[in-house]
Amino acid sequence: MPAATNRLSVAHISLARGYKGNERQTELLIKELANLGVPQALVCRDDSPLPIHLDGVKGLKIFRIRGMSDPRLMGHFRLGKQYSILQAHESHAMQWCLVHYLLFGTPYVITLRKDNPERNNFVNRAVFHNAAAMVAISKVIKSSFEKVFSRNCNLICDCSSHLKPNYDTVQRFRQHMKNRFVVGHVGALINRQKGQSVLIDAAKILKNKLPELVIVLVGAGDDSGLLKLRAQGMPNVKFVGFRRNIIDYIASFDVFAYPVNYEGLGSIILDVMEQGVPVIASNVGGIPDLVKHGQTGLLIKPGDAEALAEHILTLKRNPGFRQNLINNGYNEVELHSSAAMAADYYRIYINVLNDGKS
Repeated sequence: MPAATNRLSVAHISLARGYKGNERQTELLIKELANLGVPQALVCRDDSPLPIHLDGVKGLKIFRIRGMSDPRLMGHFRLGKQYSILQAHESHAMQWCLVHYLLFGTPYVITLRKDNPERNNFVNRAVFHNAAAMVAISKVIKSSFEKVFSRNCNLICDCSSHLKPNYDTVQRFRQHMKNRFVVGHVGALINRQKGQSVLIDAAKILKNKLPELVIVLVGAGDDSGLLKLRAQGMPNVKFVGFRRNIIDYIASFDVFAYPVNYEGLGSIILDVMEQGVPVIASNVGGIPDLVKHGQTGLLIKPGDAEALAEHILTLKRNPGFRQNLINNGYNEVELHSSAAMAADYYRIYINVLNDGKS
């Protein structure tokens, strides 16, 4: 059953709670497609904050549904065949799109963000088999998906978020940290994923070698108590808690450390590079797509506090090398603009409309 129109119009499905990096990417894609004149809709939970961030976007309609279950399929019938393409932005949205496709025949595109392979079960096989196109945000996600499900997957990286720091706040923070070398981290305090304990251990290693070092951890989470206990007796480790203005902190750092244990892409790295801050990150998931060791940043093995400490020391002692990483980081960001990301999605949508699959 074909969609009602051959003209490109896109309904974005995002049923996640809250507003995090993935939702920011959805926001940026919708805004850029609006600049291209594409009529769009957003199907979201009734408590989603995403519509607030999209207020005023031309040609965008909002369809709110109750929770994940969409009682009595009312969301599907409200949306109907008004849009020629569905775009699934997360796992619950994938299944929603399959149901809508079975009801109305509207083709759908799926974006994959997890660096661990999707389970090869009946539901996922149905979801992926019927999708008109698949998109992975990193090479490792693309490779693992194609290996498990034996179908082509397009590669479109996330983009920088174009966040603007408050320079008065940045200057105050830098003045407060005057004569200190600030290595920062932003992320939920969930150590099994984000690996903040590795950064704390690196600070211990550098206690005497780099006395001006201060570690700033921005975020909150289940492992807050565990990490504070690990940093006990270390005045050079600061926990500032959850902050909405994370870009003000990022712009204040001398180095950004991201010793994660797993990560789909780590688009926050692009935001860091955009602020002129060099990156040290784990060589996992899609991070090497953005951080080329010795060129756009530095890589370590997950859990390697010694290597992290060594790289921090190198960047402190070699400002010329640090500036080179910063300059190359700017160039990397230019390759991942929101306009370029939207143009890649646009081409896929047009191919789907013309050929049925991409």
